[in-house]
Amino acid sequence: MSVAPVYTSSSKDFRSDTFTIPTPEIWKTVAAASVGDTIYEEDRDTYLLEARVATELLGGRVFGNEESRGLFCMSTTMSNQLAIRAHLNFAPPYSVLCDDRAHVYVDECAGIAVLSQALVVPVKASNDRFLTLEDIQQKYVPDIDDIHLAPTRLICLENTLHGMSFPYDELKRISEWCHAEGIKLHLDGARIWNAACASSDTEPETYLKDISKLVDSVSLCFSKSIGAPIGSMLVGGIAFRKRARHLQKQQGGGIRQAGFISRIANHCLDTNFPETIKTVSKTTKEFWNDLHSSIKTNYGIELHLAHPVETNFIFLDLVKSGINLEKLLEVGEANDVKLFDGRLAFHYQNISPECLNALKKTFIDIAIYYQKHEYKPEERSARIY
Repeated sequence: MSVAPVYTSSSKDFRSDTFTIPTPEIWKTVAAASVGDTIYEEDRDTYLLEARVATELLGGRVFGNEESRGLFCMSTTMSNQLAIRAHLNFAPPYSVLCDDRAHVYVDECAGIAVLSQALVVPVKASNDRFLTLEDIQQKYVPDIDDIHLAPTRLICLENTLHGMSFPYDELKRISEWCHAEGIKLHLDGARIWNAACASSDTEPETYLKDISKLVDSVSLCFSKSIGAPIGSMLVGGIAFRKRARHLQKQQGGGIRQAGFISRIANHCLDTNFPETIKTVSKTTKEFWNDLHSSIKTNYGIELHLAHPVETNFIFLDLVKSGINLEKLLEVGEANDVKLFDGRLAFHYQNISPECLNALKKTFIDIAIYYQKHEYKPEERSARIY
């Protein structure tokens, strides 16, 4: 007896752009998926997806015009950690430098310390948006034959970070300096799709190719904004991929018949990149402008941003806005809206008028509440993810 899939709507869920639900069209794509063994590199759909991302989307080249290949992974946390470990090549004591808000540092369970045995040097962006070359130069650890030190061997950047795109010109400056210093450069491009669609200078496809030529490796997520339930692609040079693949197997990341996962990811790329992602970003900005204006004009309350709205995220500074997190979550729940904190994530399944109206009503209700009640700061501050 066959059992039909159960679909649970992810509308009104603004916690993350990973909270998308597979559609009937997505499930239809898996019926004819290949069933080869990916550990033996015999799965056709996985091979085609690895080739598509590395060659078609990224141009088949990474830094130094080195020929590149893709490695399909279960998650971007895995692809990031594989990249870091493969670049360091089991040779501590070394250090890894990254933004102090970076996913590889904040949200990957101390993976760098545990898996790569490397010192993490977190760096604060002086402009509160993205790391500059000068920020990096102030914090990197040079290799000066001092046995007290752990020289910087790898720099990890993120694009987008908190919804903000990393400027191409600054990435180019950092890339040139890194490679002159013999330092590898990895890009956590989990949401690089959004950055590519936000660029006003180049087309999304051109943007991806240009960025990949500046770095030694890049990870790209299929569940963040793209809409797949599983999957990430790690792209780098041939020797790098071989090393990462060996580490992937060691960490239990080898997949047997991954054809159905790969086919879903490929379908979601076809469906949502680039036009759907452009629509989501446009809607996000329009929603913020309307929300900010309405709350201020009608209720006299100023909503403050923690970061500029550039892609599919709105980051509210709840403390400056005078909003208690527990109260926000309570009012959100009353409106059937799911929230984490001041981070509002938008994706193609939560931008309908019904969803956006429910989110707006949540903030209207909050504004009405604070017209009658004094704001009381929490004992713990709201974390901005």
